[in-house]
Amino acid sequence: MMHIVNTDHTSRQERREARRISAPMTVVIGNTPYAIENWSLGGMKIANYYGPLQPSDKTEIRILVPTTGPGALFQTNAEVSRYDSRDVSLSVSFQSLDILAQATLNRYMQERVVYGQA
Repeated sequence: MMHIVNTDHTSRQERREARRISAPMTVVIGNTPYAIENWSLGGMKIANYYGPLQPSDKTEIRILVPTTGPGALFQTNAEVSRYDSRDVSLSVSFQSLDILAQATLNRYMQERVVYGQA
């Protein structure tokens, strides 16, 4: 019996629990800054990643959020869920966002929606 396996990447999007947004932010891994391609309260996709992290690795990260005013910086832990060699991206899930980090990301997402930039 033949089984059909759906390899369409859009199905991944539909399984996500949180809405993705492409508002600009920066993540620092070690001492190297990377642009974040898209993110949600559950994790993020890092663009042009050439570091050593691979799926299932855990790491400490710092995220720079350019909110209105002075901006914000927070630190959290993340687990690598996927590395895509086609577009050289790294996807990670947040392991322990504290209440302040969640509030900062929510505020930034709301600002982007209000100004029509989400």
